[in-house]
Amino acid sequence: MRVEFPKYWLRIHSLPESKRYPENDFERQIIFERYSRFGTELLGEDARCMIIRSRLNGFQSREAFIPEIEWTPIHQVIEDEAYHWDCSRGYITWNSQALRKLLLAIAEDQEEHIAFLSETTDNVFIPYDGGADGFSFDAALLQKLSEQFAPWRSLHPLGL
Repeated sequence: MRVEFPKYWLRIHSLPESKRYPENDFERQIIFERYSRFGTELLGEDARCMIIRSRLNGFQSREAFIPEIEWTPIHQVIEDEAYHWDCSRGYITWNSQALRKLLLAIAEDQEEHIAFLSETTDNVFIPYDGGADGFSFDAALLQKLSEQFAPWRSLHPLGL
């Protein structure tokens, strides 16, 4: 999405100096706080959200990290003969504390390809191992978040 919609995109890094993975509980707490604050600013406190997950070639998710969600298949993307993505959606109320286990599993690459879409703001939050991407059509919000989370952003000219 960031390639197609760069003006609607903002990225934060999950740890200082663009460190990708946590090595201890202190760093895990930093990651959780960053995901929590960035996600809440984008999605809204206690906002109803669609959660979307994508699985390559039918790979099963690690359900232990995902709260009880009723998943509905929504789309399949066929890249070529060897690769296809199965996409499903469910609905949750955004509460970072309730999603802590999932967010930390994403940070440590134990879970992946999860996106949250707020039904209230239409903003998107996509955490991954190493950071999180946010998307919004609200230019003023993105500018505010860019300033608010400047210490967590990359120094790379493209924001990577």
